[in-house]
Amino acid sequence: MRISNEAIFNTFIKYDKAKQKEIARRTEEIASGKGILAPSDDFASLAKSLKFRGIDKELSSYLTNINSVKMRQTAAETAMTNIADAGTEARTEIVRLLNVGVLDLEDAEIVNQYLQDLKDYMIDQANVQIGDTYLFGGTKSGTKPFEWDDSSKELKYNGNEEEQRVPVSKRFQATATFDGSKRLGLQEMTDVIEQIRKAIEDEKDLSQITGALLEQFDQGYNKLLQNRSFIGAEERTLEEFEQQHEMYKTVYNNFISNLEDADITAAITGLEKAKVAYEASMAVFNQNKDLSLLKYLAA
Repeated sequence: MRISNEAIFNTFIKYDKAKQKEIARRTEEIASGKGILAPSDDFASLAKSLKFRGIDKELSSYLTNINSVKMRQTAAETAMTNIADAGTEARTEIVRLLNVGVLDLEDAEIVNQYLQDLKDYMIDQANVQIGDTYLFGGTKSGTKPFEWDDSSKELKYNGNEEEQRVPVSKRFQATATFDGSKRLGLQEMTDVIEQIRKAIEDEKDLSQITGALLEQFDQGYNKLLQNRSFIGAEERTLEEFEQQHEMYKTVYNNFISNLEDADITAAITGLEKAKVAYEASMAVFNQNKDLSLLKYLAA
């Protein structure tokens, strides 16, 4: 059977378009680095890739939360350490006063001011902020949690007892803001300091300073130390989650890469082969284009 010139030409056009399409695809694979350029290329691999991307996005969200919480917990732990240091100094002075009995006027003024400064410093540290967020006000993080009321001579807590917690894994939430009324033991310590200051101001007679006051002070002080340890333990947990999430992100990104990324070596080889085949077909066409019908159809 004789194949017509028109059929030969149509076959050439079809072959030409296929090779141009292959060259374009290989070029895009090399430029983008992707082996899947459209959903129709590989539905199964694309579905797996989308699932892995969802997991990777979830891990990224956890890592963002971890970074935010770690920053807050570091600031909270630092403030608690500063309060504990001031508490240690105050406790040392309380023990000294228990053993002194009586102060002269000059000593009384120095001790009174010293305790006042320690109390102010402890309250200031309890009002630590990250940006506009107060860390020890519970979920009322926009309100300054602690204020000293000069009229009642009491420490007032303006926060609440709820604590903000954020997810850092599927089954664990980390504390982002804290109930300062329970975490710091500040009410107990400042109350004792104020009672001692009142005793000094009233009569310079320290007989009102008893072991019971020291016990009350220690209750608040020990509560502070225990909760500081709690935050430190949670920080270590966050570090473990962070390392775990980073490891899994690497694993899932490798899965995604294996499913989506092009084999660049194979793409370059395929491109060169497609170019050679295309150039060969053009050479054949050029050799035969002077045939009457082909010349007519190519016009």
